[in-house]
Amino acid sequence: MTSRPVRHTQLLALSLLAAWMATSAGVAQAQETRVDCVVEPAQKLKIGSATLGILKSVPVNRGTTVNAGDVIARLDSSVEEANVALSRAQAESVATIEAQQTRVELYKRRLDRQSQLSKGIVTQERLDQVEADYEIGRRDLQTEILKRKLAGIELMRTEAQLELRMIRSPIRGIVTERLMSAGEFVRQDSAIFTLVQLDPLYVEAYLPVSRWKEISLGMATTVELDQPIGGTYEAKVTVVDHVFDAASGTFGVRLELPNPDFKLPGGQRCKVGFPLPQKGPLATAVPFGR
Repeated sequence: MTSRPVRHTQLLALSLLAAWMATSAGVAQAQETRVDCVVEPAQKLKIGSATLGILKSVPVNRGTTVNAGDVIARLDSSVEEANVALSRAQAESVATIEAQQTRVELYKRRLDRQSQLSKGIVTQERLDQVEADYEIGRRDLQTEILKRKLAGIELMRTEAQLELRMIRSPIRGIVTERLMSAGEFVRQDSAIFTLVQLDPLYVEAYLPVSRWKEISLGMATTVELDQPIGGTYEAKVTVVDHVFDAASGTFGVRLELPNPDFKLPGGQRCKVGFPLPQKGPLATAVPFGR
């Protein structure tokens, strides 16, 4: 059976431990200052088309997650596809080059035979003619090779024109608006989609100018999201403004909050804690009796 003095000692020890824990929490709280902030998408883009045309298909809709490079819309491209097919056929054809190579080989053999004969049998004029035919044939072969190279460049040009009919996502993000549908005419100033980039999220906060020298790039902080999302997350400082707001006496700070799975939405309020500068060693509370 436990005696009363022992039980009283245990209760006293528990009370002192609770007081020490509360004091430690107060010290930790005093080591940082918390300010209001807003969590925003890293980018919000209006996606349009570089060329005019009729929308042929729009395979994504509001709420769809897309990766960078995904085709999110197509313009009618029947003419461009025909041009690509024609250019590819011209670029891949080697018939004229092979024919000219055969002709050059014939001129070369003829020149060799004429050169082996004595000058009394073959006139100088005939020899000059054979040499000229061979040289012209060689130049014609070079011209055909150049034409094939130009056909390859033309193929690249037509493929680029066809690619312009494909509207691709420039970022990994989410479609928040689809503003046009298949069959509508797209102008160069028309917006087809609105995309947002949610990884990373940007946390925007403002601090008094007196703390400007205390905030540095790469500083690790904690961000506490308001309800109903809630939770505490780690973020790092990526931007510290070098122009103050004279009216409010503040400067802006941007932090990056990783969000690879898009679990956190943008456009919500939060609080961010910035560590206070250490002015000296902090006294550590020690429980009574040690």
